[in-house]
Amino acid sequence: MAEIGETVIQMKNVSKYYGKSAAVAEMSMRVNKGDIYALVGKNGAGKTTLLKLISGLTPATEGTIEIFGQGSEQHLGLARRHMGTMIETPGFFPYLTARENLEYYRIQRGNKDKGCVERALQFVGLEGTGRKKFRGFSLGMKQRLGLALAIMDNPEILILDEPINGLDPMGIKDFRNIILKMSREKKTTVLISSHILGELSQIATTYSFINRGRLVQHISAKDLKEKCRSFLCIVSDSADRTSEILKNNFQFKNIEVADEHTVHVNEKVDDPASAVKALVENGIMVSQVYQSGINLEQYFVNLVEGKENG
Repeated sequence: MAEIGETVIQMKNVSKYYGKSAAVAEMSMRVNKGDIYALVGKNGAGKTTLLKLISGLTPATEGTIEIFGQGSEQHLGLARRHMGTMIETPGFFPYLTARENLEYYRIQRGNKDKGCVERALQFVGLEGTGRKKFRGFSLGMKQRLGLALAIMDNPEILILDEPINGLDPMGIKDFRNIILKMSREKKTTVLISSHILGELSQIATTYSFINRGRLVQHISAKDLKEKCRSFLCIVSDSADRTSEILKNNFQFKNIEVADEHTVHVNEKVDDPASAVKALVENGIMVSQVYQSGINLEQYFVNLVEGKENG
């Protein structure tokens, strides 16, 4: 229904009130085909409510939502048939196997493609569970089955709410690989929420930071990586001379003169001591050398605290 780069979800000034309290307030965002779009926020920030609004599980109080360019209730209903969701815990029958659970939902949804169950199980790595009942599944297996249910109808848009919450490191890695596989092989647009920022940074192409139901910042993964980059900071009596010597002696290409005394080397420096030695041998007085920069978690904390205190 959409080509890579086209807008598949657009929200304009969407709010959701419960009484006088706004779970989502004046939210505007756009998700493009092929994005792995990460919603980042603390627990209670409004991420789940936002995903429910998009998937049609709860109605908006104000604003408009368009999916594949359509915004009427009739067209939204049709568009959401091309959407798979994993919001909160899916209702599986504890006494049924993985195949039997998916077969139940296939029939309930009126999906005539009997092969979709086996393909979904294979895609998430549950094809070998045999006669094992759902009640005996580990948390990771339950999460995988939830994902299998979400992708069983081969959706164009996949919505995942905290899918890796509670998983062990191996389970998180497996889930991450499945999401990347969906994006690369099926060109699925993925909208995922999480507060495990280190994991999101390995898959996301776009971020929206949310706090108290409001959009704080929208940023591409490329721009965010630039803001969170690590660099070697060298403070000396002459930043210009320091930059010149480093370029000539070590072929560094990405050097930034921050002020008259400070240089930032924005690339990997395997041996900082050798760089300092070369500077000293060339008559440069070096007063400080240290690694600087922030990670994604610290960036989010600074962003949110700035908004809360501003």
